[in-house]
Amino acid sequence: MTILRPALPLGRFYLDRVTRPDTRTLIAERMLDAREDYLRHHLVRGVPTMPGCFAAELAAEAAQELVPDLVVTGLRDLSFESFLKLGGGTGLSPLRLVARLRGRDDEAESAVVDVQVLGDVVSPSGTVLVRDRRHFAATVVLAAEHPRAPRWAPWPAAEAVPVVDPYHVAGGAVRLSGPFVSTTGIRLHPLGVRAWYSKPVPPDTTPGSVFDRFLTPGLLLDGLLRLAAMDLVRDRYIPVAAPTAIRRIDLYGPANDAELSALHVPVELISTPRGPFTGAEPVTRGVAMLPDGRVLLQIKDVTGFPTGYFDTFTGEHVDRSVVEDGRPLTPPTRVGAVPI
Repeated sequence: MTILRPALPLGRFYLDRVTRPDTRTLIAERMLDAREDYLRHHLVRGVPTMPGCFAAELAAEAAQELVPDLVVTGLRDLSFESFLKLGGGTGLSPLRLVARLRGRDDEAESAVVDVQVLGDVVSPSGTVLVRDRRHFAATVVLAAEHPRAPRWAPWPAAEAVPVVDPYHVAGGAVRLSGPFVSTTGIRLHPLGVRAWYSKPVPPDTTPGSVFDRFLTPGLLLDGLLRLAAMDLVRDRYIPVAAPTAIRRIDLYGPANDAELSALHVPVELISTPRGPFTGAEPVTRGVAMLPDGRVLLQIKDVTGFPTGYFDTFTGEHVDRSVVEDGRPLTPPTRVGAVPI
C-alpha cells in the first residue's frame, strides 16, 4: 500500500502557539473555537465533546513537534480523565499540551515522549476555578520509520449476527453523526466483532481541513474503540460505553482518515474478544486491516465502563440499572430484531 501525502500542514491542527522552556520540553496552546465545529457531530448528553481517541492526535502532534526528525509509530498508556466539552467557559482559556522527552536513543533512531493535555476550568464570567486540570495523558513512541505491518490470520467461518450501532440511534447519552459514522456492517462473530470502516471523509475534502491535517486516523480509531464494547448482554442489550484507558496503539503507516478514505480498497475492523468491559482487567485487541490481511493499526487492552444500554427488542436506550441489576426481562416482543 502506497499513500502519497499532499503538501499540507500535517500534525499542526491542534498546535497554535508553541514554546520550548528547554531542549526536552514543549508547551503548545490551542484555543477551542469555531474550528471545533466538527464536534457538533459528537454529542454526549447533547453537548459537543471531544472523543477520547482524539487524545492520540493531540499527543502525537505535540510529540512530533518536539522530535520533528522522527515519526510517530505508536502510543502507550493513554488515559482519559476529563473529557473536553464545548460551551460554558471552555473557550475562555487555552488548552495546553505539555510534551517532555523521556528518552532518546540516537543509535536506534527512537525516542519516547510523555504528553499531558491540560486546561483551566473557567466560569462563564472568566473566573479560573481550577488550574491545569488534566484531560488526557499518553506516552508517544517515535522512530525513524514505521515498523513492518503484521498480517491478521483469517477467522474460521461462523454465523455472524448483524447488530445496530447504538451510537447512531437517537435517544442515547452519546449520539454520533456526520464524520463520526465511521463504521458500517457491524456483526458479532464467536471470536469477536467485525465491521467495515465507512471511509467517512469525502474524497473532495477541502485540502487543509480538519481531518486532512491530522497525523492519526482519529475517526477510524474512534470507530474501532467502540467495537471493543459491542456485545449482546442477556441476548438483548448492546452496551454504550465510555473508555477510561488504552494500554497500547501501534501505527504501521502514515495514514490519516482523509488518506484512508481515498483508498480504493475496503478496510475491515476487528475487535476481540466480545464484551471486554465486563472484566476487571480486560485483554482486548482491535485491528484495522486491508483485504490481504495487512494490519494498518492496532489497539490493545481497552478499559472502560457502560454508560447505558441499547435495547434491541424495543429500539430504546435504557439505564445501566435495568440491565445490571438483574431485573426480569419484559416479554420478547421485538420491534426490530437486532436491527442492522
